[in-house]
Amino acid sequence: MRYDPYIRAAITIVIGCTFSSACYADLPLTIESLTTDKGRFKLDTAISYFNQNSSNLLSQGSSVIDLGNGSIISIPNLPIEGTVNTDTIVGTIGLRYGISEAWELGIKANGIALEQRQENEGKVSSQNDTRLQDVSLTTQYQFTKNNKSLPDSLVFSELSLYDNTSGFKTKTASSITVGSTVYTVNDPIALSLTGIYQHNNDRSLVSVPESFPDQVDIGNVLSVSGSVAFAVNSDITLNTGVGWRMIEGDEFFDSEIDRATRTETSLNLGMAYALTERSNLTANLRTDVSGDSGSTLSLGMTTKLGKLPPPISQQYRKHKERNNLDN
Repeated sequence: MRYDPYIRAAITIVIGCTFSSACYADLPLTIESLTTDKGRFKLDTAISYFNQNSSNLLSQGSSVIDLGNGSIISIPNLPIEGTVNTDTIVGTIGLRYGISEAWELGIKANGIALEQRQENEGKVSSQNDTRLQDVSLTTQYQFTKNNKSLPDSLVFSELSLYDNTSGFKTKTASSITVGSTVYTVNDPIALSLTGIYQHNNDRSLVSVPESFPDQVDIGNVLSVSGSVAFAVNSDITLNTGVGWRMIEGDEFFDSEIDRATRTETSLNLGMAYALTERSNLTANLRTDVSGDSGSTLSLGMTTKLGKLPPPISQQYRKHKERNNLDN
């Protein structure tokens, strides 16, 4: 892979972040929703609005929409020069199942409705697109939890089962995303650091202009983000953070046409609210600080299905009691 030095750097950052804490107070909702209890299901639903205003898109290739929770999708930019304003609605639905207390499997689908308005040399035009964007298999494993010497951490991955990105032929296994999160809780504060790497496979274009390559090697994506969450009370958590992303330039087969690698930084703001014992509502805004990555506003809900597990605060208090007995 062309990103080997960056992959090693990301792994070093994640492993080297030595957070440590005894998590036995009421935890922020953002931490509680990370994993699924053994033998139980969680239903995740979300709607996201992405807005971008860019110029001279000829050199940019595609735009990356960060949906949070390690999920990234791409939409191609119009191959023209000029100014383009993009509005995109992304609907997400996913179902997760707890195989064990530490391991979960899930499936997730994204659908999009997109409108792009372009202005070039005094002429204005627009195009619309609505489609099922992709279906993915997800998995997550709680690597360490309540460990005396290691920070709390989990690893996750996402494999594309079906990809129907505009401009490309549909494909299975078009991308795979791997990542890890390390976190610590010092009630009422939770700190977390997440590293994500998305490898994109080669794609074939649907329609190819004359003398233009028909295949493209989509650039891979590496991102690192950190956040601070504050539990206002037992029902509300506020969080803020920053993110950095590197998007490798696209490469066209049998052609000298290449895209430049670009980097972007973003500001992330969010809130989680406990609607009921079963459901948590989240709202997040991710906006670019540098680059033309645009902004994404997401509203999501996580719902526990079936019999409710014990409150997470009760689970941690039991863990604390066991530790006291052991000592």
